[in-house]
Amino acid sequence: MLPIIMTTENLISREQMNRLLPNFYKSPSPSRVIARVENELLAADDSWWTGRFPLHTRLVAEVPRALYLNYLARKSYSASLAPRLFRPLDLPGDDNSTLFTILLFTLERARPLWAPRTFGVLAPRIMQSNWRFYGHIRESGPGSRGGVFFVRTVTTSLLLSAFGRRLARCFPLQRAHRMTLEREACRFSAVIDPGGGWAPELVFEGEQSEWPQVSDVFCQRFPSYDDYARWIIDQHLSLTIWPREYVVQDMHLDFQGAKITPLRCLRCRISGLDDFVPDETKPIDCFAVEGLKVFLDKIYAVRTE
Repeated sequence: MLPIIMTTENLISREQMNRLLPNFYKSPSPSRVIARVENELLAADDSWWTGRFPLHTRLVAEVPRALYLNYLARKSYSASLAPRLFRPLDLPGDDNSTLFTILLFTLERARPLWAPRTFGVLAPRIMQSNWRFYGHIRESGPGSRGGVFFVRTVTTSLLLSAFGRRLARCFPLQRAHRMTLEREACRFSAVIDPGGGWAPELVFEGEQSEWPQVSDVFCQRFPSYDDYARWIIDQHLSLTIWPREYVVQDMHLDFQGAKITPLRCLRCRISGLDDFVPDETKPIDCFAVEGLKVFLDKIYAVRTE
C-alpha cells in the first residue's frame, strides 16, 4: 500500500484540481452505445485503482516521428495548478512566462524490455500528444527534480485511454476521433480531430528551416540548436495529478539514431490554449525529430488524501 500524505505542505486541494476541469473525458465515438459505455467507464477522474501501485512494466518502444511545438505560457497559471508539487521553469529576463510544449508522436513496436525486438511487431501503432509545462517536481523531503507537468494528453487509442486513466494513471487522457503526423519531403503536418469528443483541435503545417536559431529566451543557455532541441526532448520525469493522488513517470531516451529537423511554422491553429498562452497564433519555436527510442523505467503513485 502506498503512503498517504496528510500534511498541508503536500496536499492537493479540490480547488486546485478544479483548474484542470477542461480535461473532462468525453468519447468521440459516433455510436451512442459505445460512447455511453466508454464515458461511464472512463469519464470519472477517480479510479477504483486509485491508491494501488500503478500497473506497468519496464518497456522500450520506437518513436519514428515526433513534433514539438514550443510556447511561452503564463507562469502564474502553471504555478497555480499544483503549487505544492510543481514549480514552473524560470526564464532569464522574463518573470511572467514559462515554457509550455505540445508534443505529438507515433509510438511503435512497444515491448517489455526483456522481450526480443520481434515481439514488438504485435504491438499496435499508437498516436499520442502530450501537453506539458516545464519546471521542477517537488515531493516530500528537501529539493526538487527537473521534469514536466502533463496537463493534457490526447490519443485515438481506446486501449491506451483505459490503461492510462485507470491502471497506470500516468496520463490525463482525452480520446480524439483522428490524429495524423506526416512528412512530405521538407514539409511536416499534424492534425488532431476531436470528432464528438472533448479533445482539443489542432492543425499544424511547417517546413524545414535552413538557418535555425535558438529562441532569444534560450540563446545564452545553449550553444547550438541541437543542444537546445535535445534538452526540450530529454525530460526524464513527468507529473500527472488526480483527485486523490499524483503519479510520476520516469523514462529515458536513446538519441543514437535520432535526426532533429528545425521547422518554420506555416500554419498553426490549436484550441484550448486561451487560458495560459497569451499569443497562441504561432509557437516561438518548433521542430521534428525522427528515430528516437523511449524507455519506460518506472511509474509510482503517492496518495494525497
